[in-house]
Amino acid sequence: MATAPFIKARQMAARFNLFVSLFWTVLCLGPAAWYCYLYVPPGWLWVPGAASLLPYFVPKSWLNHYASTGFYERIGVRGLLKFVQHGKLVNGMIRKRYPGYRIIYNSETIHRKVEETYMFERFHYGLFLALLILTFHARNWYWILVILVCNIGYNVYPVFMQQYVRLRLKASRHKI
Repeated sequence: MATAPFIKARQMAARFNLFVSLFWTVLCLGPAAWYCYLYVPPGWLWVPGAASLLPYFVPKSWLNHYASTGFYERIGVRGLLKFVQHGKLVNGMIRKRYPGYRIIYNSETIHRKVEETYMFERFHYGLFLALLILTFHARNWYWILVILVCNIGYNVYPVFMQQYVRLRLKASRHKI
């Protein structure tokens, strides 16, 4: 049975991770939502909505197209992992109060996290497709650039992050 400090640490992590998620979502999806409000007829939203479901039909084997960890580190993925859910910043704040807090502590948690990376990668691929459709819908260069930058920040880099984390987790299986 889980101990009280472990449960409190998990609750604290959930709150911090929710804040981080809301921050990135508002920052990157807010402009796309505003664009949709201003320029996209509501009946047309089924197109990006349907496209966003396509990655959920892709087998896992298609998602295993990794570069080396060095590639991901060169493009800044490792540095960005400080500022995301379960990132170094959030985990560091939790560990100040609960030094024993860990997300990964045995082979079962490694397996769960690997599976979680597939889920998040599919989510970000789906949202990437939806925002790409909105980019093609936009006729104004300002909106094209804004949606494109948001898409890269909210979807392309998180896909790279999931692949990088999965590579590192799979390598760590042998250490535990």
